[in-house]
Amino acid sequence: MLTKDIAEALSGRLDGDGGINVDRLVHPARAERPSDLAIAMSAEAAASLGQSKARAVVVSAKRPVRSGSFPAIIAVDDARTALAKLTALFDPGPCQDKGVHPTAVVAADAKLGAGVSIGAHVVIGARSRIGAGTKIMPQVTIGADVAIGAQGLFHSGVRIGDGCTMGDRVIIHANAVIGADGFSFAPDLMSATAFTAGVQVTRVHSLGNVVIGDDVEIGACTTIDRATLETTRVGSGTKIDDHVHIGHNVTIGENCIVCGMVGISGSVVLGDRVRLGGGVGIADHVRIGDEAVVGAASGVGTNVPAGAFLLGYPAIPYRRFVEQQLYLGRQKRLHDKVQAMLSRLDAVEGALKK
Repeated sequence: MLTKDIAEALSGRLDGDGGINVDRLVHPARAERPSDLAIAMSAEAAASLGQSKARAVVVSAKRPVRSGSFPAIIAVDDARTALAKLTALFDPGPCQDKGVHPTAVVAADAKLGAGVSIGAHVVIGARSRIGAGTKIMPQVTIGADVAIGAQGLFHSGVRIGDGCTMGDRVIIHANAVIGADGFSFAPDLMSATAFTAGVQVTRVHSLGNVVIGDDVEIGACTTIDRATLETTRVGSGTKIDDHVHIGHNVTIGENCIVCGMVGISGSVVLGDRVRLGGGVGIADHVRIGDEAVVGAASGVGTNVPAGAFLLGYPAIPYRRFVEQQLYLGRQKRLHDKVQAMLSRLDAVEGALKK
């Protein structure tokens, strides 16, 4: 790709030669070939430009470089968005031929759209539908009556249970499981009488499904349980990291960010644009409002209003959390003052007794 085309794709400003052909993105210190494009939008990377062998560079407009210091300089206003566009331009995706691999097992009544790619040892169940251009990597299992939209990407080892629905451009990373049964038993395992002598624990069967919207990305080894009777939902545009668990009957809104190791219990409702830091745990039946933020490793046991910022275990409003941490830091000093006062009081009492 030519530097002028890259500048246009990034809505950036090109200073210099627009005819340099680029085939690789690199850190400035790793630029070795004439076709390398050095990415120097962070402060750390920009500091390496002085020793770089790059001919073409992308820099942040906030950290401009001298005109003419490189044959081609592309300056961008929004570095993070530019990085997203750049990596998309140069990502070929996983390598796999179109069509159905001879070792795949595809039900006779399954429907595959145009340009679908089905890898080795894939199993696709009865009446399932795969949208045009979707790529199913090796050893994926897709149950019966599953609907998958167009231009999706399902990495190796993904398991999709019966009756689940995926929108367009869904990406699911390796070994994620969508549509396992929910963790639901009778009697209530959290009740005081759950394990009374003679009481048998009986599973509540999961008859519902999972519905995932458009442009959702789900990380490796993440699990999303099907609902008991209705639907576990993930809204369009939501991004879910690795090793996340989403329980049965959960509803997640649109454009949410769920970081790694989050655990969401059953029947939780997340609004739109909610952000959950790594390791957050959410108790069952909790509702979290639109645009709320929960900091990493927090434990949420009660409803969270829209726009709130919570932190801690248990999670409390951010300002209150900071205030508590400040008080904790002052405890020793306060304790020393109290001890000093007690010592002076003891001395006064001793003098009065004499």
